[in-house]
Amino acid sequence: MNTLSEYNNFIILGPQMRSFFIFILQLLFIQNSIAQSLDAKTNSLGSCGLTQTNVWSNLENQAGLASINKFVFGIGSKKQFLLNELNNHTIACAIPIYGGVIGLNLNYFGFELYNETKIGLAFGKKLSPSFNIGVQLDYLGTYVNENLNNLHNFTFEIGIQKQLNRELVLGAHIFNPTTVKLNEEENIPSLFKIGLRYNANQKVSVFTEGHLESNQNGSLHLGVEYKIIKEFALRTGFSTNPTKNSFGVGYTLSKIEIDVSVNKHQDLGYSPQLSVSSRF
Repeated sequence: MNTLSEYNNFIILGPQMRSFFIFILQLLFIQNSIAQSLDAKTNSLGSCGLTQTNVWSNLENQAGLASINKFVFGIGSKKQFLLNELNNHTIACAIPIYGGVIGLNLNYFGFELYNETKIGLAFGKKLSPSFNIGVQLDYLGTYVNENLNNLHNFTFEIGIQKQLNRELVLGAHIFNPTTVKLNEEENIPSLFKIGLRYNANQKVSVFTEGHLESNQNGSLHLGVEYKIIKEFALRTGFSTNPTKNSFGVGYTLSKIEIDVSVNKHQDLGYSPQLSVSSRF
């Protein structure tokens, strides 16, 4: 941890020591960030984002883009475990067109000597008043300083949303279903998610999701949102494998939405996050 914070000390390490250090960094801290870039609202709800219908559906479930009827632009940033070297920055937009909504997004994770980039081009469409579908083509890249081979590849993801009744919404999503790899040694995980949102009343919504990642045990995710007033919401959540608690707030000011979250990993500590979006 101290070596990460003292960036100058890291730079003067020899090439072999730097490579070894980056390998340890990947094992300890980088938990499939390419596959799991989340926005602040989703993080505050225990990583439950399958049923939301805003610009951040670019990251969680592209089917949600289909419900957007105006141009929306968003930016977000997360400080993983309070370390500058593990920052995650995101830009996303949604563009309604005839027949659907186009989504564009860019996610950058890491620092100068190790970073991951994900660029997505999405499309969401309403197939009926109660059923949305979305797809996204992804470019994935990993940079590991100038002395090592850098990796890149393409994959895709697909999701659906279904309004089951007045209170229940179903969401499902799969990332990298064909198990594309960066190379023979570097796997890109496939990730399947399914979940429900229950709108108990106009103020309270309850979220639950199950996530299953290739070669990993499944995880359970729970979240609750309480709208004190129409413009201000309190959120909390919980997830397993690894165990994390989360909380956050959301505030809508005219056409601007601001979401703040903090989640706590059972071993590695706190990760604050901010997401801001605006409709035009």
